[in-house]
Amino acid sequence: MARHIRVPGLVDVVLVTDAEEIRALDEERKLDRRFVPRGPPVNRLIVGRIRRWFQIKGQPLPSLAPRGDAVRAERQCALAAELDPAGGRALWTAAQLHRLTAFVRGGGSRDDAAVAIQEIVGRQFYPDYEADQGSWKASEMIDRFREGFSPVQILWLITGKLRRARNLLVRRAREDRWAMHGTAIGMHGILHALERMRDLRATPAAASVDEDTAVGRCLAPPTQVPRTVEDALSTPVTAKQLRPGTVVLLQIGKPDSYAPGGEGVFMHGHWNACPAQAFVIALLRAVWRGSSGARSA
Repeated sequence: MARHIRVPGLVDVVLVTDAEEIRALDEERKLDRRFVPRGPPVNRLIVGRIRRWFQIKGQPLPSLAPRGDAVRAERQCALAAELDPAGGRALWTAAQLHRLTAFVRGGGSRDDAAVAIQEIVGRQFYPDYEADQGSWKASEMIDRFREGFSPVQILWLITGKLRRARNLLVRRAREDRWAMHGTAIGMHGILHALERMRDLRATPAAASVDEDTAVGRCLAPPTQVPRTVEDALSTPVTAKQLRPGTVVLLQIGKPDSYAPGGEGVFMHGHWNACPAQAFVIALLRAVWRGSSGARSA
């Protein structure tokens, strides 16, 4: 059963880690991503952060848009087709791939690999997208801010560092919500997979690991995704009825909820499926295949 943290007048949050419960709640229409500010102060703070920092021109990034958003659904379908390697379009260059395979073989730096990933992702939207150390570090800050609260994040807010990082990424993405999501948030899933792939490549058994197995071992979903209760909800996941405004965190990256494969990582088959599934898997397979040579010094 999910963990319900409720202190009247302060917080009302549900943490869900069980895979079956996550699957059921993801399809529950009384849970959505509208993020209307209501409920106790902590809930309003969580929702306020989402609405303030993860939107462009008042419109949420696609990973935070409501299930009934027709523009989101149509654009996601179009992107899935555009990013499908089966379409025949070159999705990365040999030079970009070389930077990633060098990293997996043990050479190069994490920063250089991250810039290459951000460039590859950004150029799916704009052929001249520019990624560099500045845009990568800005992306890293946004991703860390998305994961939770900490004293250093308060400092970022006070000093304006977070605002400047976000503004840089919005400019690079040309105020495109999908380009912003890919280059500020989505790219981190690829980077984390390559870090695990680098560790796997360093093992004695690496030579016997095929592409599909390597990708399966290295992919993992984001830590958690937020939802809010739109109408009073009775569910076997919690002992008590959930009130409108309750924040529900689907912790899909927790050990007891993570299920390898398209559904666990990309929510394949669900309304919120990631349109980059085929693209990410093809890229990781290419990197593993290309990294099979001698390890870098």
